[in-house]
Amino acid sequence: MTKILFTTSRRDVLRGGAGLLGLMATPAVFTGRATAADTTLTVTSWGGDYNKSVREVFADPFTAETGIKVTLVDNGDMAKVKAQVQGNNVQWDVIDAPAAFATSGARDKLWEELDMGIIKPGELIAKPAADYMPMYLYSGGLLWDDKRTPDGKHPVDFAGFYDFAKYPGRRVMRSLASETLEVALVADGVAPKDLYPLDIDRAFAALDRMKPHVSKWAATTPDQVNAVVQNEGDFSYSYFNRVKSAQKAGAPLAFSFEQTVNSLDYFAVPKGTKNKEAAMRFIDFCLRPDRQVAWSVRGYYLPNSVAAMDEVKKSPSGDFLPDLTNGKNVIVNSQWWGENYTAVQKRYAEWMLI
Repeated sequence: MTKILFTTSRRDVLRGGAGLLGLMATPAVFTGRATAADTTLTVTSWGGDYNKSVREVFADPFTAETGIKVTLVDNGDMAKVKAQVQGNNVQWDVIDAPAAFATSGARDKLWEELDMGIIKPGELIAKPAADYMPMYLYSGGLLWDDKRTPDGKHPVDFAGFYDFAKYPGRRVMRSLASETLEVALVADGVAPKDLYPLDIDRAFAALDRMKPHVSKWAATTPDQVNAVVQNEGDFSYSYFNRVKSAQKAGAPLAFSFEQTVNSLDYFAVPKGTKNKEAAMRFIDFCLRPDRQVAWSVRGYYLPNSVAAMDEVKKSPSGDFLPDLTNGKNVIVNSQWWGENYTAVQKRYAEWMLI
């Protein structure tokens, strides 16, 4: 199994940035335009405004500088990645991978080893593994429609999300086990610091109580938000950047920072890609401090570049970033998910159908 150089414990995330803010990372320098064999790149993404952010902050500037065209594919299906690699027919060059995807893919030997001769990111808060690179930290929490459920009528933490007597209403649930199980266990009384290893049976017992109240199973994060906007559900778990996008479009949504789940997002390169060098260049480009600042300010994320962190915290987006010192908040253990994702997701998918 690939050695994990960084696991997302609260201590490590906090310790990684201590005393390092303000250091300047050296941006990579491209020595020329792309070669004929490396002029296209396919990157998976996650739809909606997220795709627009990737296009504006990463893809288009990368193309302008290198001549390498970037195509975004709205598909993060790990089963398809595995089929491509094992069938020697890799079509996606860079995978935008949440923690469970990145680490389980490493376990299954789906990723190319990172070329640190090309990727020169400067000082990072979360260190890379041999074959996947942490890019930023994102936060999930509860959302609701402010007009339909005014103050006092909606949950603000995970226990409230599972308190159907106090907060009656339709729940929207994601068809993905990672983070869903963490929320269920915290709602059931497990302290965030004691979550791992996850008690799977206890989590599914809590989910059994949730199931009768679910009005929609969301396949994607935009679906979670849209279900509440379109009155298909009353309360959902999703991500603040998704809620903020909906707010800008006029939706009367609100989001609670009272309790959040925080996880690193990674980039990985499928083994066997024909565009390996371009993929490594793209990862290097996205880690530049200026790109990390632009990404984090636009999407309300914590950057992984030390040099970018100070600027992001001082920006207007700094008021909407998670407090990792808050003991109510969860930090996803990516190593645990790497070892357990396939089996747990299979059980979760089967449980949804029962």
